[in-house]
Amino acid sequence: MKTVAAIALSLAVALVATMPAQAAAPAGTEKVKLSGKKGPSLFRPGFQLGEYDGNATVKSSKSSVTGIFEGGKASVEMTVNGPGLGPVEVACGGGQSRLGLGWITFDRDKLQFFCTLSGPGAGSDSTFALASAKGGGLLKNLQQPQRAAELRFGGLSIRARTEQVGGMPIGGGATIGYVFSRDGVDVGGVDLAAMQPTAYLPPKGSKDRDAVAVLSLILIFFKDPGRQR
Repeated sequence: MKTVAAIALSLAVALVATMPAQAAAPAGTEKVKLSGKKGPSLFRPGFQLGEYDGNATVKSSKSSVTGIFEGGKASVEMTVNGPGLGPVEVACGGGQSRLGLGWITFDRDKLQFFCTLSGPGAGSDSTFALASAKGGGLLKNLQQPQRAAELRFGGLSIRARTEQVGGMPIGGGATIGYVFSRDGVDVGGVDLAAMQPTAYLPPKGSKDRDAVAVLSLILIFFKDPGRQR
């Protein structure tokens, strides 16, 4: 007779087999990989994402008691520059946000992550909020933790949902990617499972490109604690 562990493993393998090997990026987007560069200090390294550059300080901590509790904290401080943009200052962490995520149709979980943004091009009401979620179906929950987020930047509102974008379909408990949309139309995404984090940006000249680039960078540098217990 099969043990419970063997049955669970067989079920997991069967479920994984039903997932797509690779998901297509939103149509018309440009694939851009994140690379490192020298920053102001050892503790604030620089980065390059296409025509966007800057530097970031990322902090995270995690505590757990096996089978009882698992949690994490994360903060990001980042400067972003681009053609006609910035410097934009981004400060992220747990706390309260002016953003309401009332469009989320599923229950929220404990994880909440917020950012404030300021500087040329950001707009006076620029802010970001992310929440974990319960729902999305068995396959999606097996594939990666479910998240939803929204960035208001430069007068635009860009929403993000956890979806595989390229790369491997399983994240080992971590988020593997997001797809971004504006007014119900997919405009970009980010692949967090790639060897180098990869953004899918709208074409140059698109009014969405700056916002999608900034949103991609926030999600790349956010140290997601993974599945919440």
